[in-house]
Amino acid sequence: MIINQAINKKEGNDFLRSASEVMQIERLGAFRLTSLSFLRIMIRKMMKEAWEIERVLFSLDKEGYGEASYRIITPQGLFTFIVFSTEISDEERSDRVISEKWDVTFALCEGIPSDEKIERLRNELPKQEFGRGDVGDLVWSRANKSGRMFHHVIESLMAGKQPDLQVLTDIGYLLRTTAVYGNGKFGIAPYEKIKENHSFSGTFQAQMFAVYMLRHFSFELVEHIACQKNPNASKLHPEIKRFIGTGNATGLGMVPFLINHPRLLHQWVYIREKALARVKNIHPTGKECKRFMGLLNKSQIYFEQSPVLDVNVFVNPTQLAAECAKMKTLVKEYMENGTFESKAVEQPWIELTKIAKESASIDMQELLHSLLIEVHADHVVDLENGFNVDEVYELVPEMTIQTLQEIMKKQYSWALQYNFSDKRENHYFWYRSVEKEEPRMGICGEEPGEDRAMPLHIAKQVQELNDVLQGRSEDEMVAAFLLHHPECKGIVKRIQSLDGYEYGEVQCNLLSEDMLPIYLLRCKLAFFGAERFDPKSNRWVRITLFQGAPLVEEIGTAFDDTWIFPQLPVMEETK
Repeated sequence: MIINQAINKKEGNDFLRSASEVMQIERLGAFRLTSLSFLRIMIRKMMKEAWEIERVLFSLDKEGYGEASYRIITPQGLFTFIVFSTEISDEERSDRVISEKWDVTFALCEGIPSDEKIERLRNELPKQEFGRGDVGDLVWSRANKSGRMFHHVIESLMAGKQPDLQVLTDIGYLLRTTAVYGNGKFGIAPYEKIKENHSFSGTFQAQMFAVYMLRHFSFELVEHIACQKNPNASKLHPEIKRFIGTGNATGLGMVPFLINHPRLLHQWVYIREKALARVKNIHPTGKECKRFMGLLNKSQIYFEQSPVLDVNVFVNPTQLAAECAKMKTLVKEYMENGTFESKAVEQPWIELTKIAKESASIDMQELLHSLLIEVHADHVVDLENGFNVDEVYELVPEMTIQTLQEIMKKQYSWALQYNFSDKRENHYFWYRSVEKEEPRMGICGEEPGEDRAMPLHIAKQVQELNDVLQGRSEDEMVAAFLLHHPECKGIVKRIQSLDGYEYGEVQCNLLSEDMLPIYLLRCKLAFFGAERFDPKSNRWVRITLFQGAPLVEEIGTAFDDTWIFPQLPVMEETK
C-alpha cells in the first residue's frame, strides 16, 4: 500500500508542518519512536496473529558456545531463526563494520533449512561481509556481548539473585548488534521477494523481527550459562526480561542511505507528520487526557532513571524529565479548569504544542509529538502500511527551464543560503573506504579520497545548477540544456523526481564544518523504534531496541501496546 503522491497539505483542520520546519537537521535529530515506528508495527502484527515460536535446537556448551535455532509459524508461512555463538577474545570484539569476528552471528530464513543449508550457514554466516547467502535467507546479522552486563547477569543468576537494577539502567541490553542486513545483501532475499503478501512485508519488518529474536536468545543464553555453572541458578524474572532490550551500535552508514533515498525519506516523514496533524486536531476526552498525563509521567520517570549522556549532543535525560514535569503541570490545569496558563483553550493539543514550541527544547517538542500520537494510536493505525513508496527517479527531458526553476524556488530555496566560497562550508567530503565499503568523512585538503567523494553535497549541487541556469531561456527544454551541461544531469533528475516530495531533502549542508551527522543517525533509528540514544561521538551512537516489549512467551495474549519508556521493575528477589 502506498500513501503518497505530492503532499496533501490539509489533514483534518490543521496544516501539515512545512518542510522548512521539519527537515532541519537538528529537528530530525530530535525525533523519537512513535506507535508507527517499524518495530512497533511488527510487534502488533506478531501479537495479533499469535505467531508461534518454538526452540528446536539449543546445542550450546557450558560456556554458551554452539548453535541454536527457533521455528516461527505465522499465518503466511514458516520461518527459522538460527544462531551461532562463538568464542572470541576481548581484543577481537568491536562495534566497527570492519570487524571480522563477533560473539554471535544469526540469520532469519524461510522454511525449515536442510542439513546442507545449515552446513552452508555454519560456514558462511560467521564471515558476514565475506560470506554468501541465498534467496531463502531474509536477514543476516551479528552481535557482541555487553561485557559488563552480560557477565553481571550470569553471576547474579548463579548466586540465586536477580541482576542489579543500576546495571540494567546503565546498559539495558545483553547483546548489541552492529549491522542488520537484508534486501539482497550478500545474495540473500531481495526486497521484492517480501514486498507483498508476506509475513515480513513492510518496511524493515524482517530486520526488526530478527533483532527481537536475538533479544529472546540473549535471555536463554545467560540462563543456560548460569545453570551450567550452578544447577540451582535463578531464572530471569519476566519483569527484568521485559526491561532488557537489544543494543545496537550505528555509524555513518545511515547518512548516505537517507540522502540516496529521498522519496523514501519523504514518505517516512510524511506519514509521521500526517499522523501528528491528525491527532493534534482531536479534542481529547477526560479519559484520553488521563492517559496522556500517564504517558508524560511514565516518560518523566524513564528519563530520570536514564544514564546521563557523556557527550553534549542531545538534550540530557535529566532536562527532558524536568520538561515532562512542566508539561504535566499544564495538562493538569487543563484537566481541572479547561485552561492553559489561565487562558481558555478550544483545541488543547494544538495549543500545547504551540506552548512547547515557544518554551521547550526541540527534543521535548518532538517527544510531545510522539506522546500525542501514542495517546491516539487508534486514530492513526491505518497509516502503518503507508511507509513504502515507488522509488522512481526519472529525467523529464521535455520540462522547460522555467518549470525546473519554479520547482527549485519552491523546494530548494534553503540550498541557496550557504556561501561555498567560505572554506568552512567545504570542510568535509564523504567517501566509502575500500575496506568493506564503510562510509566515512574526510577533511578536504587534508585526507586522501576527495577525488572519489560520494555526491551527498545536494546544497552545493543545487547552487551550481542555479548559477548555470542564469540567463538561459525559460522556454528551453531540459534536454537541450543537458546537451551543453551533462554534469548537471544527476541533480536535475533529482529535483524533477522530488517535485511535491517536500520532505525528501535534509535541509542542511553536509559538507559544513559545523554539521553533526549523528542527528541523521538518530532520525533513521527513531523510525525503527530506537531509544536510549547514547552518542559516543558526533559520528556514531549506541541505542536500545525493544526495551519494555512483550516477551516471546506472551505472544498471542492481551498486551498494553504502550510498553515504551519502561520503568525499572520493583520486586523482591525471585528465582
